[in-house]
Amino acid sequence: MRNNNFFKYIFAIVVVFLVGYTIYVIVQNKTDTIEENPDQTSTLTNIQTDLRLAISELDTINPLRTNNRNVQEITKIIYDPLVSLNENYKLEYCLAEEIAKSDDLTYVIKLRKGVLWQDNSNFTSEDVKFTIDLIKSGISPIYSENLKYVESADIIDSTTIKIKLIEPISFFEYNLTFPIMCQKYYIDEDFSTSEKIPIGTGMFRIAEFSSNIIKLLPNEIYWDINRKPMATEININLYNTIGECYSAFKNGEIDVLTVKVTDIETYIGNLGYNKIEYKSREYDFLTFNTSNELLSDPAVRKAISLAIDKNTIVASCLGKGYTPSNFSLDMGNWLYTKDLNVSIDTEQAAQILNNAGWERTSNSWQKRVEGKTIRLAFSLTVNTNNQNRVKVAESIKEQLSNFAIPVTINYYSFESYKDAINNKNFETAISGINLGYSPNLNTFFGEGNIANYNNEEVIEIMNIVSNTTDENILYEKYARLYDIYLEEAPYIGLYRNTNIVVYNQSLVGNITANAFNIYHNIEKWYRR
Repeated sequence: MRNNNFFKYIFAIVVVFLVGYTIYVIVQNKTDTIEENPDQTSTLTNIQTDLRLAISELDTINPLRTNNRNVQEITKIIYDPLVSLNENYKLEYCLAEEIAKSDDLTYVIKLRKGVLWQDNSNFTSEDVKFTIDLIKSGISPIYSENLKYVESADIIDSTTIKIKLIEPISFFEYNLTFPIMCQKYYIDEDFSTSEKIPIGTGMFRIAEFSSNIIKLLPNEIYWDINRKPMATEININLYNTIGECYSAFKNGEIDVLTVKVTDIETYIGNLGYNKIEYKSREYDFLTFNTSNELLSDPAVRKAISLAIDKNTIVASCLGKGYTPSNFSLDMGNWLYTKDLNVSIDTEQAAQILNNAGWERTSNSWQKRVEGKTIRLAFSLTVNTNNQNRVKVAESIKEQLSNFAIPVTINYYSFESYKDAINNKNFETAISGINLGYSPNLNTFFGEGNIANYNNEEVIEIMNIVSNTTDENILYEKYARLYDIYLEEAPYIGLYRNTNIVVYNQSLVGNITANAFNIYHNIEKWYRR
């Protein structure tokens, strides 16, 4: 009996221990989960809910009139647009609740109801028309291009406005990302000279404005109740120079900062911060003139694309601040669903040319056509005002020479280069574009495109994607377009600039900067 009682006693102790340990593990796991999920503010302890940002060389906090990059970034959390873009450049409704396309030139916008300005007045269609008319008047240096093809904006009722275009614009809705201003607030003001601090409808409001700091507080009447910020205040420190910003960041006085230099470590060191490098909108590419008899052959173009090493171009000609780029949408666009990387492969390039009837001699590729021998060689046009592109052209010439394709570089002044491109008086050229945010590909595949590229299936695809918002159709058609692009190679993507955001290691949250907005998910940010 004693032995039985003893074993029962031991068993009870073991059970108590296991139960206690299990409870401990569960609690510990919950604690760990809470630390990784900053949305659960009620369970977080020992955190700091003030954020610290910076502006150097402030011109104005007015989002339409500013030329300052820092201001453009920060005002996205103070002033709302009709539509916004997420981390993948996908359109999301903001002050607009619905946008309907009546015909190729007409868009009807239903506005979100119940939105209040930060002075408690109602947001209406009058504010939208007021803002559009301001931008069309030339008041805004950064948003005027958005409305370049807008003919008029007409109020239908207090929550509905109609926009009429001069000509059809694919994915026009993506142009509606400009901040909306309050019409009544400026009723007795000249907007172009007004010194009033603008009010917005955004997540934060300006509570204080002095010579060295702008203080933001959460907008208590913000329309999106699901995005209540964890930050109880944001202090925007004002500096005379970007150098002062770098020093302040290094000293731990700033949480997040976009930087203009590639060797940022020289200014802020290597410790105590994280760095995000993201692809910019500045994209350079090689274009073929596909109306040229020799370069009209997709096999020739594809072989050339396989003989060029973009990694070598970036490393030897450009260095930090650039990255190889394969396509205009590879900056992170939601419709870039397939890797279009074309790595150097001279063996495959040679096989493609052989299959197309070309034979390699010691220093050239030749082919018999109608009793004549033609040689694979072409000219490459480049603008001498752009030294990076000149170096890239010379690198391409060297690489293709090693593959027995002679290249002659045409060095043109800017005006001569522009004339050659506009008149299609070139064989190949290095060009570049500051891309928009939409997945619009008309520059490359639309009517009158720079490469003179004409493909009936591509034309059909472009017509379909320009007239649908069905995501399944868009995914399907873009996937097919990518297959054609890889096979026919009317362009060769080369490289694009990159931008950098640095942030303190004490900052917690999902930091997902892109070229449109570096403050995605700021409502979930806090400091340890």
